[in-house]
Amino acid sequence: MPKESLRFPGDYNLSKGQVEIITATGEILPVRMGTIIELNIFEDIEVSALTGSMVIVDSSNIITNAPLQGNERLLFKLSTPVSEYDERVAIDATEETGFPFHIYAVKERKPTSEKMMVYEVLFGSRELMRNTRLRVNRAYTGRLDQQVIKILRDKEGLNTRKYIYYEPTRNRDTVVMPNLRPFDAVNLLSSKGLSGNAKGAGYYFYETTKGFYF
Repeated sequence: MPKESLRFPGDYNLSKGQVEIITATGEILPVRMGTIIELNIFEDIEVSALTGSMVIVDSSNIITNAPLQGNERLLFKLSTPVSEYDERVAIDATEETGFPFHIYAVKERKPTSEKMMVYEVLFGSRELMRNTRLRVNRAYTGRLDQQVIKILRDKEGLNTRKYIYYEPTRNRDTVVMPNLRPFDAVNLLSSKGLSGNAKGAGYYFYETTKGFYF
């Protein structure tokens, strides 16, 4: 039964009371809270992508039964307790209505007994994973904020389907991307951007649970 009000700092509702791992073979592996003792989502204005970590106390040999190879998706819906559901206080990482995370590492494996192990699972957004594999190697012309949108929406590149919040730039330019990762290309444009709404110079590019910001 979902809680309808905050009882203590950090209180939350987790849909189904569990996180689901979709393995590379398509198998669904449910991991319930209690087995998960810590779940963190990291947003940082200095970082281009959303990341997170999950600490698991494993007494059922999850890693052996479903070897984590880095191609797994992580599904859950997390929200702050409120009387009526509000998407503004929710993190939707489901396949139906949101954007699943992708596991990229398992570390800090420590056996606590003969039948139990504690380890940390690291995960990030889909765009973070694509960014590590792709390069931007072409010229862009026009307003810099529109160049950013083209890089983020490129179907052969990051191909993000998330909402993009942006502030228009007043400067136009032709920028040649010399085989850069997509996030590095956007950050290059951030360093050149001049605000169309103010006299300030310089932009930030980052991701939150609600989308990308430029």
